Amino acid sequence: MKTLTSGILALMLTLSLAQAQAYIDLADFGSGSYTVDSGSTTAVYTQGALGLTFSPSVALGDTLGGTYNSAPLDWSSYSDLGSTIYLKVVFTGANPLSPMVLNIYNDDFSLNIQYEGTSIPIGTVEGANYLPFALTPGTFSPAVLASVGGSQLTWGGSGSAGVRVEAVATIPEPSTYALLGLAGLALAGYTVRRRRA
Repeated sequence: MKTLTSGILALMLTLSLAQAQAYIDLADFGSGSYTVDSGSTTAVYTQGALGLTFSPSVALGDTLGGTYNSAPLDWSSYSDLGSTIYLKVVFTGANPLSPMVLNIYNDDFSLNIQYEGTSIPIGTVEGANYLPFALTPGTFSPAVLASVGGSQLTWGGSGSAGVRVEAVATIPEPSTYALLGLAGLALAGYTVRRRRA
């Protein structure tokens, strides 16, 4: 009975870890990972180790763009990016609901694909601060995802304050969860076998 219980607990632990790691950061906006292109940036911002902070507020049309230092990045294996991408955003001031647009471009600054999303009110927790951005119809190009060079964020509203953008993220495919589940079963089997030996 103890061996069966140990196996079940091991499997539950593996599956819970899979849930806890639902988001994968594809790239971050920290000072060591992302270089802001001053020529394409109109927003007032600061950049630290964690990411880019819009401060003290953003205005309609403010843009902040740049390149990933480790580019080109290959995101082509993430088929879910054909519909949704996520931004890890931390809000530290009062802000209204404000539309945002995220452009992804490849390493020769062409073939833009665009995602649209909306900020959330302070105090609202949505997906552990990972905000969904939906792909704009007709803009998807696998060629971009195979050679990502950078991105640009544009605000469609004004009034937000203390907004820190930390990372671009995705959610693993169901097959990834299946592999984690198999690993849990293998661990459970190993535990049972070891106790019998």
